[in-house]
Amino acid sequence: MTLGYLSPNELNIKNHLAMLPCGDLAEHNIKNWTVAELEPYVSYVLKGKSIDTMFGGLIFNPISTRANHYIYPLYATFGDLADKVDWELAIDHLFKKNVNFHAAALSKRQLDIWVVLPYPLSLQNNFGLISNMNLNFEQENDRFLALKWWIKSFLERWRKESHLHTTLTFRGFTWQRDAINHQDNSLVKKVNEYIRTQNFLSMWLSNYGSNSIIDWQKLGFSTPCINSNYYGNTNYDYNWINHASAFAKFYHTGMQIYYGKGSIFNDVHLLDYLNLGLPQYNNYMKDCLVVYHFPNQSLKTIYEKDVVAYIRIYSFIKGIYAKVSYPNIKY
Repeated sequence: MTLGYLSPNELNIKNHLAMLPCGDLAEHNIKNWTVAELEPYVSYVLKGKSIDTMFGGLIFNPISTRANHYIYPLYATFGDLADKVDWELAIDHLFKKNVNFHAAALSKRQLDIWVVLPYPLSLQNNFGLISNMNLNFEQENDRFLALKWWIKSFLERWRKESHLHTTLTFRGFTWQRDAINHQDNSLVKKVNEYIRTQNFLSMWLSNYGSNSIIDWQKLGFSTPCINSNYYGNTNYDYNWINHASAFAKFYHTGMQIYYGKGSIFNDVHLLDYLNLGLPQYNNYMKDCLVVYHFPNQSLKTIYEKDVVAYIRIYSFIKGIYAKVSYPNIKY
């Protein structure tokens, strides 16, 4: 039986969430998000003035907090493996004065905050001391202990920073990998169960067709959102948005939208995502939890260099977007 998309109203959370990578492999990456960088995410800016709200929530993803160390698993082997120091620095960076959480709070917008969990890469056999034990991520229990320690440490810091709570609502944690291997299933269940005991939510930003996605509830996730894997310049054409949307409706998940720069992205992929979200197509513009990614660019750059795209994203968020055609459009 088709259940339909997962609605943010079911979980009492805000919709339209933007992913914010903290650090990257790219030369021009953002480790700390300033008020200026966040402004076009939290407010609709037109002609230099904030005139409306924009995204309802922000997802902070700690990727790199010091040179040559990458928490993000796909980058991990490009430098030294992340250890306890990197995980601690990730928390420090999130709460750093005048940036990240503090910058979001300074906007005076009511925002939901999500944080991506560091991934305990099994290659790391010398993570550091937790409870007088030097953790080895070849052991599942050590991986769980590290994540439990990090979640507890983060929440302790969040509760201390009570001045943030006036405008920011912390909702929960996001799993860092878009695919979950079978060997991680048990760990994921334990982590999600622990998150529930702390009265927070757990999110998974899964690829369409990922292992275990149909069992997301058994894994303990509160909300998965599906990435169609469509970027414009790969073998996956726009129909993958249609396929992923049908999957999301059947398995009761949210959706993801990508607007990136680089060789795998073409000039019209954003239009395909927005057009195909309209009611006459897949209907995820309204009452479907949507997460947005902007690979190799920021929304500030989009606002400065392509304000039309920025306005279109805003209109989609507000549910007033109308189809935009382009040469050789096939639907």
